[in-house]
Amino acid sequence: MAIGAKGNACAKFDSKGELHLTTQAQLEKRMTDERAVISKLIQTAQAAGFALTKVNDSEEIIRVSTEAQAMDAVFSVDESQLYFKHPGHTKGHSVWIVLGNSGPECIADCSEGDGWDTVMQEVSAYCDAIEASAN
Repeated sequence: MAIGAKGNACAKFDSKGELHLTTQAQLEKRMTDERAVISKLIQTAQAAGFALTKVNDSEEIIRVSTEAQAMDAVFSVDESQLYFKHPGHTKGHSVWIVLGNSGPECIADCSEGDGWDTVMQEVSAYCDAIEASAN
């Protein structure tokens, strides 16, 4: 969690209680990667026939039908759930999103089954490519 900012750096403690500084460039890279991952998720799901239905931002349920609406809702909070529905399936699917760690790690959890696993495998491969390019 960020404890403050000075100039172009932000200070935060890691899980071991050690203080780390994050530069503005690192913050911008993380946010760009998060947006790329969520966009990839939405586009991959839509290509597989899943429609966006809503975003739960922990305070309200926001009906969405476009990528732009979903992105606005997801990136207005730190944590949210993005919901999809396939017309040929009985149940919907959801993805729990937590922003602020790293782009490839912004998808914290997701539902399974009914073709959704294929969507998430493609998104996971995309996240792996982002991580590989950072090393």
